[in-house]
Amino acid sequence: MPQIILNIPEDLYKAILERASREGYKDPYEYLLRLIVSALSSQGLDLGRYIEDLVAKYASRSERKLSDILNAYTSKIEELASKIASLYEDFEEIKSKIQEIEGKLQEMERAGERETPMERQAQQARKATAIEILKQQKVFYESSIYGKIKNRDKFFQKLEREGAIIINTERERIAIDKDFWEGFTSKISRIRGDSEEAIRSVMSDRKELELFERLKESANLIYDATEKRWKLVM
Repeated sequence: MPQIILNIPEDLYKAILERASREGYKDPYEYLLRLIVSALSSQGLDLGRYIEDLVAKYASRSERKLSDILNAYTSKIEELASKIASLYEDFEEIKSKIQEIEGKLQEMERAGERETPMERQAQQARKATAIEILKQQKVFYESSIYGKIKNRDKFFQKLEREGAIIINTERERIAIDKDFWEGFTSKISRIRGDSEEAIRSVMSDRKELELFERLKESANLIYDATEKRWKLVM
């Protein structure tokens, strides 16, 4: 509560105390307050109305400030609510996609369970055959499959039955794709000379050169100096 401090003579202070005591006031300040209110009322000032107006004025000002604060927080709450709603929609979309994927996986599992052993064997058996691999690689050297194929005799016999060219050298057997062999022998017939330059002028493919060297080393390919050409000895 606001206070007003007055400096008054001592004799006036004693007089106020005496009057306050006669009027039945224990606190001289309450007595002074009554005198002030009485004096203001006698001059036409409605102190009660004045206090009400003052309270209303400050209440209105406080209400406006409180409203501004609430509006600011309300705006933030609405923005947060909008973001939460957007996140919820994204979550529902992701959840739907996950359920869709799970459904497809379950269908695939059920389809796998319905697959017969014969169908599984057919899928597993559909791997590239030896003759198909030979068509890609052009040449198989027996030395390159040691430890990989147990029955090599059966392996080369099967390749020969399926159309591969099989050459038996002193060191090993060589399986050659038929088309590759035809091109290889055609090039041999065009080589004129036994120098490396003469050979490479006709054969530039790495696999052709390797086969040429292997056959030459095993004496399955010899050079006739008289005719000046290379001959295959099978």
